[in-house]
Amino acid sequence: MTTNNEFKSITIDTPRKPNQEDLFGIQAYQDGLINFIKSTGTPITIALQGEWGSGKTSLMNSLKYNLCDDDSTAQFFGIWINTWQFALLHSPSQAVLSILESIINQIGTLTHDNEFWDNHKQVLIDLFKRLAVVGTKVATSTIGLDADGIENMLNGDAKQSSSVEQLKNEVVSLINEVMENNKDKKGFIFFIDDLDRIDPPLAVEILELLKNLFDLEHCVFVLAIDYNVVIKGLKPKFGELTSQNEREFRSFFDKIIQLPFSMPVASYTIDTFLMKALNSIAYLTTEEQQNADLIADLSEMAQLSVGTNPRSLKRLTNTLSLIAMINQCKAQQSREHDAYEEASYELDSFTKKISFSMVCIQIAFPSIYNLLLEAPNFKSWSDSLASRLGAPKIDFFEMEPALRRTGVFDKEWKRALFRICQKEAFLQQNAFKLLRFFNKLAQMINNDEKLGERISQVLDLSAITSIKANTPKITSFDLEKLSAL
Repeated sequence: MTTNNEFKSITIDTPRKPNQEDLFGIQAYQDGLINFIKSTGTPITIALQGEWGSGKTSLMNSLKYNLCDDDSTAQFFGIWINTWQFALLHSPSQAVLSILESIINQIGTLTHDNEFWDNHKQVLIDLFKRLAVVGTKVATSTIGLDADGIENMLNGDAKQSSSVEQLKNEVVSLINEVMENNKDKKGFIFFIDDLDRIDPPLAVEILELLKNLFDLEHCVFVLAIDYNVVIKGLKPKFGELTSQNEREFRSFFDKIIQLPFSMPVASYTIDTFLMKALNSIAYLTTEEQQNADLIADLSEMAQLSVGTNPRSLKRLTNTLSLIAMINQCKAQQSREHDAYEEASYELDSFTKKISFSMVCIQIAFPSIYNLLLEAPNFKSWSDSLASRLGAPKIDFFEMEPALRRTGVFDKEWKRALFRICQKEAFLQQNAFKLLRFFNKLAQMINNDEKLGERISQVLDLSAITSIKANTPKITSFDLEKLSAL
């Protein structure tokens, strides 16, 4: 029996530090982006695009270290802004000005002439007071600065425009002062993180302000933002995205962003990360670590569910770690009370593999996992069940003959699953991946008569981290009644 101190709870969901091992095999992408920034002209704005947890902040950390912090390679001054922290502590109109103030203060502290900075600081204080009044006037109670807020600030009456123009002149003066006294530097890199965590309209306002004030020589902006956030943020200005106005959305993005960089999640190699994570929580025995077939099955089930998103993989590992510890405590209790002398809570390789798969589906597709809680024997899923769940009708005979010949929909449960996936846009995008996942799961269990029983037993382990674990299960009798409707 494994002892308590052999288990470790892994995985803190924090961005990768620059000196940490590259477990996803993306070093070439990182190095290529570093080399591009070193050779680029200015001004330029780069957008790191990717869903939450895809590694944008980790990449920004590496860029900042290599380009700004490492004494042997640093060619730029690094300015870091976490927009979410400002948005959390301020009203939207205050957040915009606070972000701007923080950027300028970080530039100002790099000046060699204290008297120069003190003089400019007083001018900036007066300008910020004036702009704060403007920001209050254009603020709304729902989305902060309205869609025309920054435009009003930048192109308003003569007095307002004068204040903004003076502010831009002050920024130019500060940057020139720093660059004049640091001939070995190429300029500034402004790292603007977590724009996708704040209200999209506010994120767009921040983008517009930075573009108007810092579209200057020596300035490189690296933004953590996705195009979808920009689309949401522009709805107050352009309305809902349609085929007719899509060009307006794209034009705005292209005006702000000169280089979009999509996080290469599809190219992440998760095997190294996954095996290291599983080993660190003692999920696999030494013998299992050498079992190539087992490792291949675990990797495939992860790929077909949580995919390559680092945050989802960390959550997967943490859940497995908790399950292992709970089983260990159960074993300890049974020994202490002699209630079940022969009971063993150690998971064999087969159970680990199925448990791993259930945790994967729980994290990646919670609604499908909750359906498994109700009806563990997925091969009993029927058209009647899909209809009860409100899934749309599909005429599978009308589908492409080439697709039908593949046998993708040769069973009723497959057709039911495909219909259920049409209820949600995310499931719809991953319908064929889910079909492959359940096909693989059936192959691993390799016993249709005990399919539901095997899954039900393992679901009891993973249900502890489900947000809907107490849903009554649909029995075989219930399924028979549904099929008769």
